[in-house]
Amino acid sequence: MKNLKSIGALLILAVSIVACDSSVDNTPNLQAIGDVYVRVKKSGDDTVYAPVFYTYSNFSMSKVDVEGPTDSNIEKDLSDYNDKMAFRAIPSEDDFTTEDIENGIYQFDITAEDLETYTVSDKLLEARLEPVKITEFNYDKTTHSIDIDWDDVDDKDVYVVKIHNEMDGEIIYVSDRMLSSNHKVIEDGTNNWSDFDTEEGATYVVGVYAYKFELPSATSGYDINCESVEYREIEW
Repeated sequence: MKNLKSIGALLILAVSIVACDSSVDNTPNLQAIGDVYVRVKKSGDDTVYAPVFYTYSNFSMSKVDVEGPTDSNIEKDLSDYNDKMAFRAIPSEDDFTTEDIENGIYQFDITAEDLETYTVSDKLLEARLEPVKITEFNYDKTTHSIDIDWDDVDDKDVYVVKIHNEMDGEIIYVSDRMLSSNHKVIEDGTNNWSDFDTEEGATYVVGVYAYKFELPSATSGYDINCESVEYREIEW
């Protein structure tokens, strides 16, 4: 069985992550991590917020529920998205509001495939980022190259640029972590492309993400507290 560290390495590159401010019950050989963080973006002139939930384990899970602090009124069922060893709940457009997300302890109740139960938790801290604002976005359909510039986001820890096959879907490309507020993607010559088969005429989603970790020194790809993002669509 893969251990949590080796499995988690797959998530680090994509920066779609689970937090380490967590506790786990049961034997040390079976490990699970729960993560809650806030996604921030612009909707018209408004800054809007929605929670994102991940649970990751080194065993097969059958069900994961999360409950927020009392004042949050948040209860969510997470969905399997990676061989039953990763569950998540990604916000839809209807989940975003101008009200910020309640800070505090979020509890993840896990049922394994063998019906054993586990509880892990994660604490959402108060740090938030302003929405990413893309200032230039140039896409060359012939070479499938993208030049992107965006305004610097105060207090961010890193930036990452991703290309998805759909919103929050499979990752086609993910950049290294960056501190600069610009990036160039080239189909031939840029590393970090997946083996996804792109199709001519298909529409893909480019996201510029800024991340704030629970600890500024975090290097594992875990510990996300806030994710700020703006998207663009491209036709391949």
